[in-house]
Amino acid sequence: MQNRSVHNPLIIDVSHHQGEIDWERVARAGVQGAYIKLTEGKTFTDPRVYENYVEAKRVGLLVGFYHYAHCTNDPKQEVAFFLQQLQSMKFDFPPCLDLEVNKGKNAEFVSRFGRTWLEEMEKNTGVQPLLYSGYHFAKTYFTKELSYYPLWIARYSSSNRTEGFDCPGNLFTWSEWTMFQFTDQGKVDGISTYVDLNEMNAAFFQYVKESKPSLLSTVKTSFQQMKSQFVKSSNPSLPKGMLKKGARGEEVFVLQKALASVYFYPNKFAPNHGIDGIYGANTANAVARFQKVYLPKEVDGIYGPNVRLKLEEVMKGK
Repeated sequence: MQNRSVHNPLIIDVSHHQGEIDWERVARAGVQGAYIKLTEGKTFTDPRVYENYVEAKRVGLLVGFYHYAHCTNDPKQEVAFFLQQLQSMKFDFPPCLDLEVNKGKNAEFVSRFGRTWLEEMEKNTGVQPLLYSGYHFAKTYFTKELSYYPLWIARYSSSNRTEGFDCPGNLFTWSEWTMFQFTDQGKVDGISTYVDLNEMNAAFFQYVKESKPSLLSTVKTSFQQMKSQFVKSSNPSLPKGMLKKGARGEEVFVLQKALASVYFYPNKFAPNHGIDGIYGANTANAVARFQKVYLPKEVDGIYGPNVRLKLEEVMKGK
């Protein structure tokens, strides 16, 4: 596989283990993106994922989310849990499967789990996910059936742990890496603990930037097309009054379509994403999720003037 390059952007990956992060200092330190732990197995959600996501986006970093797998679980259930916890958060980098423990299973079992997880994620998001693992684990447990997916590989130098190898080595299943995690003992201003440091293939990074907003999706439907159609159709305007639980009618319908166009679905697994003209618990939850990201000081699930103004800004891409 290829060597590292000065042209490759620096990407960090973080979880609650890094504690509170000063993301402004991280951005000033030259970091261009972050992979954030979202879930593990079928039940664990990282407690700092929302804070890390909001703050990383606020300072202009590209973000993605990773899932730490337990390969003895049903891979489709793990994907469903990941997507459920993703909610309204939008990814720039593709979702990533972190598969690094075999749980006593052989290569065929581990690779079959990985392939099913990756296919299920791609089917539900329309985006080809990444596969992460350590070099020796990948060499032992990954078969050719996984080679369709971009590789994020980790390998550390015992003699120079901080700076790391120039190249992770070769794997018969991949000719190149998409990301290379070259140390688990990195130091970045704004983070008090060690942090994993990665180089992302510069061409892939550029592809992600140029593909936006096509990578900003949480299900396979063309959400940007939905947004465009909503904005253009009849030049719709958002309701000017207040709406809350119990409201019904055209104004609620317009609000629901607007929320869905920027990925805050009343119920993304229901027919028409839950857009039904009824301001019930699901719509209140969608408004609250929107507020949590864009108006964190007023998270009450009630639509009013501040939500209207911020929603208009977001829909226009500000």
